[in-house]
Amino acid sequence: MRSFGIWFGLWVALMGFGECQGEKPNVIVILVDDLGYADLGVQGSDVVKSPHIDKLAKDGVILTDGYAPHNFCGPSRSALFAGIWPFRIGAQFNAPKDYWDNLVGLPLGYKTIPETMQEAGYQTYCVGKWHLGYTPEHHPKNRGYNGFFGFLKGSWNYRLSKMYDEQLDDYDYIYRGFKRVGGIKYITDNFTDAAIGYIARSNRLGKPFFLYLSYNSPHAPIISLKEDLDPEVPANRRNYVGMIKSLDRGVEKIRSYLEKLGIAENTVIMFSSDNGGHKHGAINEPLRDMKGSYYEGGLRVPWFITWPGTLQPGRTFTKLATHMDIYPTLENLAQVPEGMKNPTLVGVDLLPYLRKVGQSTPEASGATHPFLYFGGPAASGKSVGMIRQGRWKLVIINENDNSENELYDLRADLSETTDLSDDRPGKATRLFDIWTEWNSENILPVYGRSRAKNPLLLELSVVADEVVITPGVPISFEAAGSSADGETVTYFWETFIPVRVDEATYRDVWTDGVTSTSRTEDSISITYSNPGDYIVRVTIQTERWQLWEDVQIQVVPE
Repeated sequence: MRSFGIWFGLWVALMGFGECQGEKPNVIVILVDDLGYADLGVQGSDVVKSPHIDKLAKDGVILTDGYAPHNFCGPSRSALFAGIWPFRIGAQFNAPKDYWDNLVGLPLGYKTIPETMQEAGYQTYCVGKWHLGYTPEHHPKNRGYNGFFGFLKGSWNYRLSKMYDEQLDDYDYIYRGFKRVGGIKYITDNFTDAAIGYIARSNRLGKPFFLYLSYNSPHAPIISLKEDLDPEVPANRRNYVGMIKSLDRGVEKIRSYLEKLGIAENTVIMFSSDNGGHKHGAINEPLRDMKGSYYEGGLRVPWFITWPGTLQPGRTFTKLATHMDIYPTLENLAQVPEGMKNPTLVGVDLLPYLRKVGQSTPEASGATHPFLYFGGPAASGKSVGMIRQGRWKLVIINENDNSENELYDLRADLSETTDLSDDRPGKATRLFDIWTEWNSENILPVYGRSRAKNPLLLELSVVADEVVITPGVPISFEAAGSSADGETVTYFWETFIPVRVDEATYRDVWTDGVTSTSRTEDSISITYSNPGDYIVRVTIQTERWQLWEDVQIQVVPE
């Protein structure tokens, strides 16, 4: 009996840990897009008025030396969600719009934060910009989220519900789950409302929630509401600053709603930007350069963490931190057992450090990271990047000649104005050698900046051209699919009513009341029991590629 008790206890720990722990905090990660380092009041701006974001920062801990994992959008987000350097997994480019290539986006096979949080008993929601892939496998609801409201691409016109894509001659949409939605008035406010709706849903369910609120503001195009424009702001920045006002309003609404529900003290909020400020209106001073750079202006970002009653407010954290620390931090917040933690993570749990902020002895001892690494190889194989150790930073301009690289003392020279590589050659050499060894394990991009040509070929035909039938009469379909690369092609059939065409793009929507001779052969017969309009789709797939064709069928009464 004793051995049974041990094994039963182990089984509970492994199979039901999400339901068997004590109260777990809710988590909100607010990631804004291209925000300038100095574009908040709390960050020193005398132009931007952001009282509610400022209060969020002052109610918690301000991370002064926090870095995004990459200097532009998609790779930075891939690293945050996978918890590993983007160049290590070949995700160093923004994902081009591609519904057919499974290599494009955050690589499949890497466990994501929402998947871990789901296993730990959390309701998981994604609101806003995705930018991590377009294929069905990459859709947020197929990568760990219970709910999704947002868009899949990298930018959006703030006032539109759909956007025309000239290159592909089709449209991009705002989705709720798998369905297109309309009625967008101003997307930042719509995202705030959706976030509050998901918080309400989770509260009704009585479960902790993980909310990823990915505002695309203040990313271009620079569009703001008239009522958010401040006439005291210079005209060339007025619209950009107005976009930040809408973010500030969103933060206030969310925090007020948490207070209304009585869950504010059990909710951790992280606020940061996905990379440095963009040239379209952002101010990064005193940091050097902008988004896309390995100088501080491309990578160092505003970052605040608030947890009322747990983290002492009004503190500043000066140790090194990276967004890749978010995953291991959330694992421990979610009480994931040691044996079930993601073994590929490269970050650290920040909470033990943050809890000690203001306690002189613990705070002064121990580094979060001995080194922070950035960069790696482009498609050409040439690598650039940077490495930081404490106060020292080496910018890698030439991976083959360290004499061209630049060394900075960030404690004395935050703006990176004075290259000290000639004065401290030993330090420059040591950092270069460490970065070179680290970079040796990075890989070339697994996808390019533009779509690769799909090698699949597919023809769909209806036997005897019967596209109008009566209930109970079988209708036969044939498909001829092949790959120019000679790969084995797998067939997958589905049928659905036309209004569910969006859902069919992302999941199986086989209609009830329908029988079929097969779902996976190249030739099948389908029998419909009810009149109506239907779509039959055949998808052919290889490990990497997919391609589909549709035909519409009308089932008329006898």
